[in-house]
Amino acid sequence: MKDVEKIADDLYFIKQPMRVEWFCGLTVILGSSKVGLIDTGFERTPVDYIFPLLQELGRRPEEISYVVNTHRDGDHVLGNRAIKEITKAKIAIHELEAEAVETVDIKLKDEDIVELGDRKFRVIHAPGHRPGSICLYDNKSYTLITGDCVCGERTDLIRMDKEIYIDSLKKLLDLDTKVMIMSHPFKPLGKSILVVNEPEEMIRASIVIAKKLS
Repeated sequence: MKDVEKIADDLYFIKQPMRVEWFCGLTVILGSSKVGLIDTGFERTPVDYIFPLLQELGRRPEEISYVVNTHRDGDHVLGNRAIKEITKAKIAIHELEAEAVETVDIKLKDEDIVELGDRKFRVIHAPGHRPGSICLYDNKSYTLITGDCVCGERTDLIRMDKEIYIDSLKKLLDLDTKVMIMSHPFKPLGKSILVVNEPEEMIRASIVIAKKLS
């Protein structure tokens, strides 16, 4: 399927186009009997991208059981309503973002564990872009899903004090990360799926860039 990247047998990354060479990504996690989502994109993203991908893979949209929104921005949460219309999925977001997203069922906190598909992810509160921005970390596969927590050269997306943002990035450096998935192809690396040494390179570059802000 176009605009989809397979990361692992149970992990797919959908690139919802926004403009030329720019997209908002969301992650689909396939379990043996259920499906998890990280972010839902725009209003039509589920109908145009998520549901067709599941059907192509021999799965049913109704298998979606749990959704985690990484933060409140529309390109990450507006698809929630379409998910709720045809599934019984529970939708979760950090407690500091919950009031801004009316479709939310569950309020998350730092260090919570969420089960998406057959994977368990640890919630990592990483404010900077938004007060309740979170990452999700799978310590079995060393996979870190960052949403917009690591912004690279897009310093306009740092909406809080830069020291708060930098502290969050330093916390991410403490993780043993083999695969990092960002929602957007932030520069300097300019891509969303980072592997081997690239996650650390991207996080350290983002720290250097943020420190130069006045």
